[in-house]
Formats: sequence, C-alpha cells, structure tokens
Amino acid sequence: MASVHEAAVASPRRSQAARRGESDRRMLRAAERLIARHGMAGTSLADVGIAAGYSRGLPVQRFGSKIGLIKALLEAMDSWFKAHLARKLEGASGLRALQIRIEAHLGSADRSAAATAALYAIYVESLCVTPELRQDVARFTQQWRDGLAADLLEARRRGEIGRRVDCQAEAAFLLAAMRGLMIQYLMDRSTRDLARSKAILLAQVRDRLAIKPGRDEASR
Repeated sequence: MASVHEAAVASPRRSQAARRGESDRRMLRAAERLIARHGMAGTSLADVGIAAGYSRGLPVQRFGSKIGLIKALLEAMDSWFKAHLARKLEGASGLRALQIRIEAHLGSADRSAAATAALYAIYVESLCVTPELRQDVARFTQQWRDGLAADLLEARRRGEIGRRVDCQAEAAFLLAAMRGLMIQYLMDRSTRDLARSKAILLAQVRDRLAIKPGRDEASR
C-alpha cells in the first residue's frame, strides 16, 4: 500500500504523523488478513486492533466504523494497484495493453492471495450483507470496465481489431470472465488451473478479436 514518508527534521524520532501512518497501515493489513479468512461479517473492529498489535478501540478512533475501515482498505488497494498497473502499461497500447491489463488482474492471486480473497469477499458481501459498500464496489467495477474499453477502442483505432467490435460490450464480458476465474480460484486455490484459464482467455482475445493477415476485416 502506498504511503508518503516525510523526512524528520532535527530529530531521529518519527513524527506523530509518521507513527499514525504506520499504525493505520498495520491495521489495514490486519483487516485484509482477517477479511480474507472470515469475511467482513466475521471481522470486528476490535479483532483488527488486536491483530495489528494495538488496542481494541484504536480502529474506531481512526476509521470511525467498520464501513469506514473497509472504505479505507479499498482506497489503499486501489491506489497500490493503479500504480502497479501504470508501471506495467508503460509504453503499451491497444491489444498489448489489454493483455497486460488482464494479466495484471489475474496475477493478483500470485502477488497476494490474502488481498485477493479480501477484495472478493468485499465484492460479494456488498451485494446483501453490507449494501453501504455497493457504490464503492460499483466504482471499482466501472474503473475496470472503462480501462478495458479504452484499450479496445485504441486497438480498434489502430486497426488491430475490427471496426464493428462493440468495445463496451467486450469490456463487460472480459471483466465478468476475469472475475469468474478469480472466484473459481478462491474456491479451489489451484494456481495451476488459474494459469491455464488465463492462457485460454488471452488466446481467445487474440483469436476472436485480432485481425490476422489475410482475414477479411469487412466481415468483422
């Protein structure tokens, strides 16, 4: 999770802001681990404080409520992933960028199984257990769909895919496919199956959308 570190001035001791930032990060990491194991409904603010090595009441002081803590966790995850994706996408566009985006999403299971499990627990529980988070989850969904659609639109502009491809519909389909694969992984924890499924999805994107030499683009 990204954070800002300010240099201490005239004192080797960390500032109050630095100490607060560290404790917030520890509590968010603890919340991530607990939600990955027990879901949101099975995780209390007191549990988070104790798991992070602090008092039962500190999470309430910092985040106000469980919803406040979850929103802070989502923002931290989003900030980290945006920075990670930006590094991966540097210099890429069109179909190549689309493939990188898909690989980055599905690769989250390898980077952190706990973060992935926590994020999808939040997604699922926002449907009925914690409806207060629906708008936040919808914003995540829209960001992902917009990113996929932008790559497809650029690929269409560059002539990499057919002019008749419905980029918005394809983006919605790809997002649904990726999320389905991630949920399946979380159910059986088979990284081998996930790797195979990722390869199949990427191959289907290339075979179904990409214009190949000698292929009649007008029929697309």
